[in-house]
This record gives sequence, structure tokens and C-alpha cells, in this order.
Amino acid sequence: MNTPLITHVLRHMGIRPNFGSLQQHEHGYTLRLRTVPDYNFIYVIRGRVVWVIDECPHPLGCGDLVLVPPHVKHHAHSLTQRVTLGSVHVDVFLPGRQDVLSLLQPPRQQHVPRGSRLDGFFRGVMAEFARGDDDASHRMFPGWAHLIVHEYIAHNAREGLIHPRAVNPVVVSLLHELDRRMAETVTLPQLAATSGFSAQHLNLIFRRALGMTPLQYHLRARIDRAAALLREGRLTVHAIARQVGFDDAYYFSRMFRKQHGQSPAQYRAAMDSDSPSRSTAVKVRR
Repeated sequence: MNTPLITHVLRHMGIRPNFGSLQQHEHGYTLRLRTVPDYNFIYVIRGRVVWVIDECPHPLGCGDLVLVPPHVKHHAHSLTQRVTLGSVHVDVFLPGRQDVLSLLQPPRQQHVPRGSRLDGFFRGVMAEFARGDDDASHRMFPGWAHLIVHEYIAHNAREGLIHPRAVNPVVVSLLHELDRRMAETVTLPQLAATSGFSAQHLNLIFRRALGMTPLQYHLRARIDRAAALLREGRLTVHAIARQVGFDDAYYFSRMFRKQHGQSPAQYRAAMDSDSPSRSTAVKVRR
């Protein structure tokens, strides 16, 4: 089940896809001791291997996933001659550069059910690499990496496998309060009066935990909600503005453009035509 913290992460995390590969071996496999500067997902779809991370062995078979953290020594070897696995390297962070996976503490190793969305996304990126078209893989990899990371967090949240490190209870309480008041304009003095702490203290602890102030979080969450309503296409732009707490349609449009790079009307038109007018280019290392 999603908590306000996980909802916040899914809304606001940044994902930097670095590189990925498909590895198919017919005569065994050995990976020498190494470290990597980012998170490395290893997903096995054929054969059996052992990934040794920080001297702890992780036996992996078909459908098993292991996450190798940055700067941790690891090596691997196969238990079967034939091995097929996918490797995806990413950085995942909140505004302010907080490490998302360190914050959420998902399991290092898990079995992914065959036919699940997460399984499908891993097999999809591996099939892309198997085509052998390097230019196409270069273009498609960022999209697959974003799908994998989002579904990885959502899947583990649904399964109850995420155990976030301790977050200040005041921050958690603020997240609940801000989500409850999604359709309202909220001021920092109001939040301070409710929490019993000073406005400066609330800003400090919220920014330290999540990389933004409470009011920045609230504004982004309201705009995200407006974007979801625009995609549904049932309400007018003015009705949507009111539903997320904006009485001034011009101010709503200005804030929406600031976050999404286009006006609400342009955003809706792009969704209707299924051809968004903007894209985010991500450099993929090889």
C-alpha cells in the first residue's frame, strides 16, 4: 500500500538512466570483483548464477532480481553453462539529490512473478537489446529504464516489501496533512500552527528529508493532480483549476506551465493527439 512518502517519491523522483546490456552466455559466466558508481539491477531469465555483494552470496535463478548498490564490491559466477540476464544501471534521486533507494530500502534480492508488469518491462528492455540495433536501443533505453524503476518501487510497495529508513514523524504527518488538503491553498503559518513547530523548523526538516519545502511539495502535488485530470478529459480547464484549489485561472496556468513546460490547454491537446510537444533527452552511457 502506498504511503504519503512513497506517493511523494513516485511523483517527484528523478531517474537518470546510465546504461544497460543483455548478456547471453553459452559456456559459463564470471564477473571479476568490481564496484559501480550507480545502482545496478540484474535480472536473470535463463540459467543460475551467484552474485556476491559485499561478501554476501545471492543465488539467482530464472525470474530472480538483485539490486547492487553504488560503490559496493561485488563479483559473480554462473552455476550453469547457459545464462541470460539483463543489466540496467540508473541513478534515482529526489530534489536535493536524496538517494531514493537508500531512503526506501527495498529488498536487495527478490523473485519477480512471471507475467507481472515488472517482469514484462525487464524482458522488454532485454528484447530491445537483442535486436542488435544499437541506435534504436540507445533511443529506447531511457524509456524502459523509467518504466522499470517506477514499477520496481510501485511493485514493492504493493507487496509490502519497502521499509523506509526512519523519517521524522513531523514530516510524515505533514505529508498526510498536505495530501488531505490537496484542493486547498495552504500557508506555512497554518501548517506551523497545526504542527506546533515554527515555520522555519518545518521548512528545514521537510527540505532535509525530501529536498523541497512543504509548500513546494503541495504546489507540485496539486499540479500533478491537475495533469491527471487533464488526461482524463472530462472537466474543463477552469473546473480542474478550482478542483485543485486555484481560484485564479491565470495563476493556475502559469504554475502549470512552470512545472510542465506548456499551458494546461496545450498539455491536454498533446495528450489528445498522443503526440506530446516536448520530450526529455537523457544521455545514455555505454
